[in-house]
Amino acid sequence: MTKLKQAAPVTAQKNMPLTDQALAYLRRAIQTRKVNPGQEIDFAALAQELGMSRTPIRESIRQLMTEGLLELLPGGAVCVTRLTAAEAEDFYHVRDKLEIVAARTAAVHISDLEIEMLKANLSLFNMSRDEPEKLSQIDNQFHTVMYDACNNNYLSQTLRRLRIKTGLLQGLPFSNPKRINDAYNEHASIIEALESHNPDIAESAVAKHYGNARKSRLSIL
Repeated sequence: MTKLKQAAPVTAQKNMPLTDQALAYLRRAIQTRKVNPGQEIDFAALAQELGMSRTPIRESIRQLMTEGLLELLPGGAVCVTRLTAAEAEDFYHVRDKLEIVAARTAAVHISDLEIEMLKANLSLFNMSRDEPEKLSQIDNQFHTVMYDACNNNYLSQTLRRLRIKTGLLQGLPFSNPKRINDAYNEHASIIEALESHNPDIAESAVAKHYGNARKSRLSIL
């Protein structure tokens, strides 16, 4: 029976409710593939690792089940949800539309500091080409900066939640060296587009990026 892998403790504020701490931990574990699609959640091991009782663990797991990140198996076990190829298509259709809205908005509102953050992220991506798992984290950070640049908390939070669901897809997005090189060039084009503050150019750059990313990821499935 597959169990939860060891993962770094969540860096939550001490005054954060225990259920929220568990939620943050599990969402990050799913997004970063500390736990994989189909992997069973070990309640006892998780409670011990986080230093809390099973009650907040159960509450957080119920919440993640309503979000579709976890599912109940026959017999009462809980595991990380697996997305089928058809479900992944539906997921990408919704997310990619919102990503384009975010890109257009970010092009208007993005600050010079956020542009510099994206450039620093691109440099880090380039230096981490031999570490596919690290590249996924860097990629998430890149898009998080874009979301924050939208100046729209609802859109930003929605996209953050949708991005967590990429952890439900089989395979690593940067297991292919060609995809790594393409993603680097696409991120560079997105930065240039955002720096122009032209929503149409930003939309074009992001649409190309997500079209290629979707095609690459679905080919793994």
